[in-house]
Amino acid sequence: MNLFNDNYGDDPDQTKKGSDGALTDNQEEQTPQSMGAFLHDDGSFFAPLDSDPLGMGAEAIDYRDLAIKSESIQARIQRVSRAEDPLLEAVQPLLRALSELPDQVSDLKQVEILKKSLKNEIATFTAVCDAVSIAWQKMAIIRYAICTAIDESVHSKAWGLASGWSQSNLLNHFEGDNDGGNKFFLLIGRLSMNPQEYTDVLDILSRILGLGFEGRYSIIENGDRQLNKIRQRLLSLQQSTRDSVPAALSPNATVTQDDNEVRRVYLPVRISMIISGFILISLFALFKYWLMVDLGEFNDRVASLKRGELKHTQLAIAVPRMRLAILLKDEIAKGLVTVDETGPQSIVTFRGDAMFLSGKQEVKPEMDSILVRVADEVKRVDGKVVISGHTDSVPIGRAKFASNEELSLKRAESVGQFFVQTGILPQNIQTKGMGASQPVSSNKDEQGRALNRRVEVYVTYL
Repeated sequence: MNLFNDNYGDDPDQTKKGSDGALTDNQEEQTPQSMGAFLHDDGSFFAPLDSDPLGMGAEAIDYRDLAIKSESIQARIQRVSRAEDPLLEAVQPLLRALSELPDQVSDLKQVEILKKSLKNEIATFTAVCDAVSIAWQKMAIIRYAICTAIDESVHSKAWGLASGWSQSNLLNHFEGDNDGGNKFFLLIGRLSMNPQEYTDVLDILSRILGLGFEGRYSIIENGDRQLNKIRQRLLSLQQSTRDSVPAALSPNATVTQDDNEVRRVYLPVRISMIISGFILISLFALFKYWLMVDLGEFNDRVASLKRGELKHTQLAIAVPRMRLAILLKDEIAKGLVTVDETGPQSIVTFRGDAMFLSGKQEVKPEMDSILVRVADEVKRVDGKVVISGHTDSVPIGRAKFASNEELSLKRAESVGQFFVQTGILPQNIQTKGMGASQPVSSNKDEQGRALNRRVEVYVTYL
């Protein structure tokens, strides 16, 4: 059973087929993981731990020594070995970390602490799996998938972009690969061909999808619909695997006649008639009640028609959702803007240095195309816009503007005027100048001040 509906890999410039049928990427180093080689029965790939299976050279971790020296790991090994599903028990801390990643981080130094903790936890997961004799193939697949999911979740947050997480992400650190968003689903397709052997792995991959992982489907059209199909088919595959009947333990065993007979319960005729009569009376009373209820509603409608007061049933109209995260994905990757569409409002944050010259209120011409796309989305959902300008705490020092508050207001008004020119009604636009009153980072260094110089566009449309 293959879970892919789309023809991933049909583009000759993007992928090609190897001699073993595995899809490989022409534009990156062909490591075993990037080639999807987790399932090959290749002795050279599934080498012992002391042969450096991670391929990281001097940075490789001696997981056997780690498992021996750490008492906490020994405790986890005992717990995992006793678990009904050892692989799921071993990866539970990483799944919990994925689900509890913070939306905001006050100090970027904490990001490095978080990354170090996650690396340690992934190393511990590897050591525990090795200690309880979980197959190396299964451990490698789950490690690849959890690194990919955590990296994607971090990249979707403002602090992940600000900290430069993508320059040293977990997937590259452990697997030497950067194409997890595609290969995650290739792995599902391969595992689905042998679900009996990889039931526990498929269950964990399904949980990762349930925690919000989207991979390459986050940027393609109808990605949500295709993801839902993959989730449903994956659940169906797991259910069919659980419901399968095992083979008889003793196929040649002799079955006695007594064991084969069906036990029958005999009731006297009088008792049977009493029970049947009770059931018939109960059904008659139930159906009569339903008929009376329907008749009452019918009479009420007739009376309403006579008075001309019949209320029309309102059909629920699906509210369109904004899709700025997809339309601005290139600008988001460059760090020019950030987009948050998870709450009741859609928030687009423009970096002040990318939008304005120092001390100026005029929008740079190169930002026009981005603003046009934002304005088109606002018009599509008929939204109301609040534009808030922000500066750092350094005094403006220019005669043209009396204060940072005035400069931030003028910049917000410039963006608002641009939106009006694109067709958004003026009464749907509100501008504010906040100056340095709402910093998102420290004003003590240039990096923090650059983050504080920004323009935020709040779109409300629900």
